[in-house]
Parts: sequence; C-alpha cells; structure tokens
Amino acid sequence: MTLEAVPISSPSVKGNEFDLYLNLNFNQQWYPLLDGRIKLALKGGQLQLRLENSQLHNLNSQLDDYFEITTKASETEPTWIFTLKTTKSVLANSLKRVKLGTVQTITESFTLTATWTVLPADVTLIDAEDLWVHDISPNKHGILERTIVFFLCKSQLPSPLSWIKLGSSNLETEENWGAGKKPEITLPIREELKQLIQQIYTAKTDDMEELAQLAKLNLKTDLAGGNLLATNLSGINLNGANLQRANLRGVDLTDADLSEANLSYVNLGGADLSGAYLDNADLSHADLHRTSLAVANLIGANLSNANLQEANLSNANLSRATVTGAKFGKNTGLSEEMKLSLEQRGATVSTQQ
Repeated sequence: MTLEAVPISSPSVKGNEFDLYLNLNFNQQWYPLLDGRIKLALKGGQLQLRLENSQLHNLNSQLDDYFEITTKASETEPTWIFTLKTTKSVLANSLKRVKLGTVQTITESFTLTATWTVLPADVTLIDAEDLWVHDISPNKHGILERTIVFFLCKSQLPSPLSWIKLGSSNLETEENWGAGKKPEITLPIREELKQLIQQIYTAKTDDMEELAQLAKLNLKTDLAGGNLLATNLSGINLNGANLQRANLRGVDLTDADLSEANLSYVNLGGADLSGAYLDNADLSHADLHRTSLAVANLIGANLSNANLQEANLSNANLSRATVTGAKFGKNTGLSEEMKLSLEQRGATVSTQQ
C-alpha cells in the first residue's frame, strides 16, 4: 500500500491542500507453518485514514468497479470497507493511483496515518503443503482451513497488516509492514496447533458440527469467507449464520436450515439445496448457477443480482423474494407464469435453450 500527496496550487486555495491518491497491490503469499507452509490470499479488508490537524474533503466512495465498497464518511477518520463483487476470486488486481479525496491542513504541523486491517472473514487459505495428507474429507479440510486462518489472525498476521504515515515535515511515505516484528510462535503454541490439526485429521467423525467443536469454531459466525468446497452439510442448522463470501460450490445442503442467513456473494454453483429453508436469507450477488433448489423455501429471500441460470427450481417457493437484477434461464421447473412474475419484479429471464 502506498499513498501519494499532490499539492494543489491555486489562488482560490486557502492554506495547504493536497489531493490524496492510493495504490494497492494484492498478492498471494506463502507463510511457513509448523513443518510445512500455507498460501494465503485476501477476499477483503478495511482501509482507514486517521488525520491529525487536517481534514479530508470530497471523499471518493467509488474507488473501483472491481470492489463493493462501504464508506464510513468522516473528515478525520474516513473508512473504506472492501468486498469483492465476484463470488469466485480473491483480491489479485491492483488499484493504481485512485483518488481518495482532498486533504486540507488546519495547522502547519499535521499527520495522516493509513492502515489496512483484515478479519478472519477476509483471509482464505488456498494451498497447504506438508501439514496433512490431502486425501482428507472435504468437511475436515474446510474445518482445518478455518482453524488455521483464525490461528494466524490471532497470533501471526500483524494488525494492521500494512500502514503508512505522512507528515508535514515529510510527504514521502513511511511504510512499515505490521508496525513491528511479526509475533513468534512459541513452542507451546506450536504444539497446541499441531495437536489440534492432528486431532481434527484423525477424528472418527466427519460431522461438521462435531468437527467444529473440536476446532472451537462457531459455525454461525466463523465460516464467513471460508473454503467449504464439496462439504456435506445436509440437514445442518445454520439459521441466521454469517456465510458471506464463502465458497460453497458443490456443497450438500439438502434440508438445511439457512433461514435469515447471510449468503451474499457466496459461491453455491452446483450445490444441492433441495428442501432447504432459505426464507428471508440474503442471497444477493450469490452464484447459484446449476444449483438444485427443488422444494426449497425462498419466501422473502433477497436474490437481487444473483445468478440462478440453469438452477433447478421445481416446486421452489419464491413468494415475496426480491429478484431485482437476478438472472434466470434454462431453469427446470420454472413455469411460464412464474417467468412473467419474475420479469415483472425486475429479474432477467433468458429464453435461450
């Protein structure tokens, strides 16, 4: 992360003002862990500025089309929360010289600090070597992935992950990754993690709830952003759970209770949600391509901007569902009457076969 301050020279400008530009570069990184290593990538993060004796005006809330950005407007502590618009990617692109706004100084002495912080939901493990045999079940793999991410966020990844400080005496960036040395993993902590990984790996059960108990994870709060590819979650109770940005591609969620759950930006491509309870769930921007929603309850669900092309909708209940911007097409079980209703409610229904 770098910042660039460009002074504004104009007769109409009173005092010192400069335009502030941001550069962000996202890379997947390998980290050593125990006797192996892991590769981490980001799905989001939070950028915050803290201004002393200065203020930020003309705040830019539309930084890039690649991200969904929530802005917390403030003259002295503005914040941008980054979320990927795609359900399939991690942060890999770069933001080049994007204007954040205009800084006006109040006194001759001023400072500006920018921090980039991440939560476990922003971090995903995309590869691992020499930590376990890779023939483990998808359920164990999903729990191990989340266990390691939470461990790293607690003990290894610095917070903030990156920070920069600008000051009145020097407008060059002062960059310090982690604001200090990365914490060392002590021997007792290493052993605890090693035993936990072994305990999950050798567990006689493949039940997701039992595995989560072993890992001391809360299924309703700790799976956001996780990689749960092809897991078996049939009949599970995830009522009100936060699964935002999780990879649930090919997951068995038959008869699962996902009512009022946050499933926004989730990849559910090819998943089986037959008979699932999704009433009042947030499925906005979700990928439901070729998903089975047969006999699923979607009453009051938010399906805005979701992709439901080729999804099986046989006897699915879409009453009061928000479908603005949703895409349908080649759907099994979608009657002509329902197609017309969906179009009238703002969905796009393709007629191509």
